[in-house]
Formats: sequence, C-alpha cells, structure tokens
Amino acid sequence: MKLGLIGIYRYADYLSFACNLHAYAFQQDLREPAKFAEAKYRTAIAAKASTPAAVKDRNTAARKWAVLAMRYRALTQKSKLRYDKLESFISQHLDFTEEEYDSDLFEIEDPGMDCYICVTEVIWQPWTPNYSFDRGLMLGSKAFEGKPKIAYAPSRGAKPDFEPDLSNAFFEYLEDNESISARERDFGQYIEENTGRTIPRVIDPVLLHGQDFWRKIAVPPNEQRYLLLYYVMERSTDTVAKAVKYAKANDLTIVELSDRPMRYGKVTDPGVKHVPRYDVSAKEWLGYISHADAVFTNSFHGCCFSLIFEKLFLVGKRNGNKVPNFLSEFGLTNQQFAPDDDVADFSKSIDFSQAQAHMLDFRSQSEEFLLTALQQAEESSDASSEAASRKHTARRREITYPALFHSGALANSSEVTSVSVTDSDSQGLKVKKLRTGSIEYSTPGVAYTNNGLERIAPNKFQTPTHQLAGWTLKFRVDKRWFRYLSDKTLAEGDTKGSHLDPRKMVFEDGAPIPHLPVNTISAVAFVAKWRKVEPQQARQPMKGSFAKLKNRFTSK
Repeated sequence: MKLGLIGIYRYADYLSFACNLHAYAFQQDLREPAKFAEAKYRTAIAAKASTPAAVKDRNTAARKWAVLAMRYRALTQKSKLRYDKLESFISQHLDFTEEEYDSDLFEIEDPGMDCYICVTEVIWQPWTPNYSFDRGLMLGSKAFEGKPKIAYAPSRGAKPDFEPDLSNAFFEYLEDNESISARERDFGQYIEENTGRTIPRVIDPVLLHGQDFWRKIAVPPNEQRYLLLYYVMERSTDTVAKAVKYAKANDLTIVELSDRPMRYGKVTDPGVKHVPRYDVSAKEWLGYISHADAVFTNSFHGCCFSLIFEKLFLVGKRNGNKVPNFLSEFGLTNQQFAPDDDVADFSKSIDFSQAQAHMLDFRSQSEEFLLTALQQAEESSDASSEAASRKHTARRREITYPALFHSGALANSSEVTSVSVTDSDSQGLKVKKLRTGSIEYSTPGVAYTNNGLERIAPNKFQTPTHQLAGWTLKFRVDKRWFRYLSDKTLAEGDTKGSHLDPRKMVFEDGAPIPHLPVNTISAVAFVAKWRKVEPQQARQPMKGSFAKLKNRFTSK
C-alpha cells in the first residue's frame, strides 16, 4: 500500500527545525524569508479597514511583518545558510512528491496514493486570512475521497473550542476520517464529546524514537559548558531572564537559538557569556540539545528532545496547553517555573526513570494505533468508498458561487466600450474597469448553483467592432484559478491562462454551465471570446442602452 503523508514539513512562516524532524521520524523553509515578510507587510498595509477594530488589526499585522522583514534582511546570509541546511536535510532524508500540493491543487489532482495520513503539529486549526480550515491538512480535498484516511497526532494549537460555525465545519471534515488520534488530551476529549468516537492519544512522532536514533544525525557543537536557550517568541521574556540568571550562577555560556531571526538575540546582560546563533541546521539543533548542561525553553519540541536526551531543562510560559499537557503527561510539571520563581532553587538534575518508562508504554500504544489503522485501511471496503463518493457528489451539487463576466482581450481592449443595463437588472449590475483595460460585470446577491443545470446569463457587453463568439470558463477554489478544458478536464492556470488557450472549452451564450467536481468554489468567471464583424455590420446604429452608457469608461 502506497502511503502519502500530509503535513507541514517544508515551508512555514519561519524556518522550523521540527517540521523536518517530524517527517524524518515518521518516515523512517524559505531561502530568502525577507522577501516573503516584505510581501506580507505590503499586503497588510494595503488591506482595507473600515472600522477601528479592523484598522487596529491591520496596523498590528503590518508592524509584525515590518519587524520580521527588518530582522530577516539584517540576517540575509545567515537566513540563506539556515535554509540551505534545512534543504540539505530534506534532500538526504525525506522523500517528497515532485509536485508541491496545496488544498486547491488537491481538488483536481490525485498524487496517486492508496492511503493518506495527516501527521501532527498544529494542522487542525483555523487559518488566516479567511479563518477557515485547510482542506488539505484536514484531508477534505477531492483527491482524498474514497481513500482511507488516518490522522496521527494532529493539534489545534492554542485555540480553544471552536465557535459554532467552525465547529460544524470541523466535525463535517472528520466524518470520513476512519482513524483519528490526538496529541493533546484536551483536544481528544473535545472530539470525543462532540462525536461519540473514542479518540486515542498518541505520542508526538519525534518521541517514537529514542536517543540512539537521534544521535546518529545530531552534530556535536563546538561550544562546551553551555546553557541552551531555545524559545519561540510568544511570551519568551521570562524564559530569557531566567536563563541569564541560571547561566551567571553556574558560570555557563548561553547559546541562544530561536525560531525568529535576531542578529544579537534577546540576551543583553553584559555579565554573561553569550553566543547568538541563527544559521543552524536541524542536526546542529539536536547536537546543541544533546550536549547542553541545561536547556531553557518554552518550546514543545524543546521539551520533547530534552526528555529524549535526558537533559536538565526548565520551561517558561507560552500560550496554549501544549507544553503543560506534555509536562503533565510525563510527570515533569515541576520543571515549569513561574515568573517569581528563583531558578537557583530548582534541582540540578532530573530523575527521568518514570518519564522514560511512560514514554516506552506510550510509544507502544501509539505504534499499535498506527498499525491497526493501516490494517483497517487495507481492509476497507469498496462499498463504503462508493457511499462516501455519492455523499460528496451530492454535497458538491449544492455549492453556490458568484459569477463574474470579463470582456476578455481584444486587439484593442477599448473596443469593448460599454455594458448594457436594462430594466431587468433589478438587483443592480456592478461594473468595473480592470487594470488590463478589460471590463468586468457581476450581479451582487445573485448566486449560481453547481448542479449542472444553470445557464450562462446573456451577454451584456457592447462593442461596435466585434461579435461574441462564446465564453471560456475559469474558476477559483480558494487561491488558485483553474480552467475548464474542451475535453471536460480541469487544469491549473494563472489569471490569464493564455498557455491553455487552444485547449479551453468555448461555451455559447446561454449554454448550460457544467458541474465542477471540486469541494469549494470561490468564484466562476466567464471570459468573452470575440470575432471581428464585417465593416458593413460595424456601421449599424448603436442600441439605445449602449448610446446612453458608451461614455462610461471612455471619459476616464
């Protein structure tokens, strides 16, 4: 059986060590992030905001990305080096598909796996900017239909129970997932309470292997007698402060690592020896943990690897319950300090015997869940797949979407000079001129249903030089545009999709709109194709509606 692992393994907002190590453990990030952050900043400042709350959110986002962009720009070479090291790890140890998939592409392309497993990390949470679940990570895109689906240790992160609308969508996604487990106890209980299913808790993938497995790839550091300070940015101030006090009291150098780029780090006390690092690989990160005299962290995976390597570690505050749940699970809650705690009072060693024994039991239970789920996947019946397929087809036929009408490209785009508005347009036609010079119209409030029975509304474009030859159809899932081709297949295409011109289906005016076999449709656009009229036809008198509106755009 050919298995496909779905998760966050390669690209993230930050160059994360854990993304790659998850996949490595279970199977066996951007090179110039300044440009990415700068693009996010431009998007943030360009966002429209009509309320004080929206203005505040926009300004907060803009500040966040501006700070990150400046930090990444200051560390351009180190960011590239860190990226290259992560990519080297990927090329050596991970097996990726040639195509890079997202939830949109999964709607029209099946990578060809027999079973899909979504694997760990914060993959079951609502994502910005539209605050909805990622269908790919939820195994809810069309490519997964009829295939066995397994969820291994997904997390919702710091998010509490979902609001009603999100909750309904979330549990709808889970209906076809045959085997579900959870990493955090409270998340598993939430699913159980709302579905009646039993949700086993499983261990994080990095804990499926012991010290020997990880030491094989860990790179020993050059530093000796050091405290590793590894933190994620949220609520990290106290973790940094406590690490400084401990290092000074025990004459240790601080090696500072973070998920965010900072040239000099957050340690500013001149009385402590300090080595800020950013250009490290996942292997070097493991080496720093495994050889540290002590680890100060607020990171979930910082805690995981401290347990694996049996390192003295102390834990600061962070949003959410991931870290407290982990510490409670392994009887290590005493390792988390409060803001007023004196770290000098903490023991200089930890008895890991009980934690290690529990980890072995927990690992065995997790392996049993996975093996049972895979066995059930191999035995799943075709009848149940057919029933699920019928249900999904019926659901897709209820999808509604807005329709846009584009004038398309003529030899001279100004030849399409108007849109005919008649008394029948009772809901009001929205007309705008695009940057390309083309015209687009739509009818706000009017939705088409994806049942294959709707028809293309009659053309309203006016031009004295051309006649409508038909329409091509493009549609957007969430972020990507796709084209409907003459052989009734779908193909990805950019906004213009001109490279697909010979293959596009051309529909007559008023023709039936085909059913689109995808699970989400944000919009459908009908793009006009034209043929030039004979000169005598071009001299025909203008229609009344066109005569009234012909200056609507030509005067601008």
